[in-house]
Order: sequence, then structure tokens, then C-alpha cells
Amino acid sequence: MGDFLKSNSFKRYCIKAGLEESWRNAFTFIQKNRTYFIAGFDHDHSDSLDALTLIMNHLYKNDSTNFFYFSNDLLVAYADWSKEDLKVKDIIEDLELLSAPSEVVENITKLGNHFSKPVPKSEIPENIWNADKLETALDKMDSSIKRKEYNMTVTYAYYCLEGLYKAFISEKVPDKKHLDKINQMATAVRDYLRSHFIANQIEYPEQVINLIPTITNAISNARNSFSDSHFDGESEKWLAEFARDCVNSIGRLIIKFIK
Repeated sequence: MGDFLKSNSFKRYCIKAGLEESWRNAFTFIQKNRTYFIAGFDHDHSDSLDALTLIMNHLYKNDSTNFFYFSNDLLVAYADWSKEDLKVKDIIEDLELLSAPSEVVENITKLGNHFSKPVPKSEIPENIWNADKLETALDKMDSSIKRKEYNMTVTYAYYCLEGLYKAFISEKVPDKKHLDKINQMATAVRDYLRSHFIANQIEYPEQVINLIPTITNAISNARNSFSDSHFDGESEKWLAEFARDCVNSIGRLIIKFIK
């Protein structure tokens, strides 16, 4: 996995997962505390593996649930990058010993024949959102707030809204499925709800519906402004908590209308 940890694919994964700062700190710590140097040796390869061990130990000690889902996402990203089936037998045995969630065990088991026996993928399986999935996302935000990783909370909020909007548009406004910017998706969702209320002669406060794109823009700007990949800013607790609560409100509203 060392080559994957050095790749641009892994860097993109870290940014998407809100882990770029944690990864950089862990890698820098390993580099500074390495007690050896070998001429011609790929130190970045070994340092990356040690940094991954450091992060996973930290996650397991402080938030075992996040550890299991991080392991899941990491192995999926690695399998997609390597284009090879993973030897998952030992991994599954270890996860079961650690009482990993059955969902994680099942997902990683599938990576054993991810490419040799491909399963036809539905068009948007990752975008099927419901109350349970929203609760899982909110739990991740709560955990990151407890760990004082406020940038991660804002990133979770951003991607949660993105997933909700994609699910809603796929179900209700399929002609807008080409939209790839979260601000445009939010506008499409607002416009559909507005049309739905008018068509059914339902009175509604315009200001409430307008909050969907307004709050989305705020979270999008916060995520961009405070991400390490942009301005190297540091979110504060109030901003993380506000983003979390807004996602909760918008998410529950949208889920009522998805089906």
C-alpha cells in the first residue's frame, strides 16, 4: 500500500475525507522522528506506511467506529487504484476479532472479487439516502467535533449535503442529473420543492425554501475557505456545530420528499 499512499489518488481521497491535515501531521511526525537514513532507499514509502499505522492507532483508540469506516473507505480506494482484488481473508478475521460492524465486514469481503467477478453496479447506489444514513453522517460529524477536528466536520457537512442533493435530483429531477456543483444542485432542489408546493396549492414560507441554497453556499464557502487544500485556515467549534445542525435540518426536510 506504500505506493498508493504516495499517489495523487490517495491525496484526493484525503481531501475528500477531510483528512489532509491529519495525514500531513502524521507524515511529518514520522519523518522528524525517524532514526535512520539509507542512501538510495525510498523513505517516503516506509514513512507513509508508518504514518498510516499512526493514524489508525489513533482512530482505534479514540473512535473505534470511525476507525472501521475509515478502514472500509481506505481499502475501497486502494482497490480502485490498484485495479486488483485484495487478499481480504486475514483482514476480515482481524476485523471480526475487533467486533467490526457487519456492514464494514461485508463491504471489505466484496473486495476479494471486486474485479475478477464484477457485480453490475446500479446507477447511483451510493446516493440512496434515508434517515439511517443521515444519522450515520451526523454521528461522524459529532465524533469529529468531540475530537476538535472542526475542519473535518465542515467537510462531512459538505459531502453529506452533496449526497442528499444527488439522491433527491436522481429521484425527482432526473433531467438535472448532469449538475456537478453543489450550489447548482441546491438551487435545483429548491426550485422543485417550490413547484411542488405551488402545483399542490400548498402554502409555504418562501424564506424557508430559500434557506436551502443559502445555507449550502455558506457551508460550501466554509469548506473551501478552511480546507488545508485552499487557505490553510482553521475552523472553530461554533462553525462546525452550525454546519452540523444545518445539515440535520436540511437533510430531514429533503428525505421527506425523496420518495
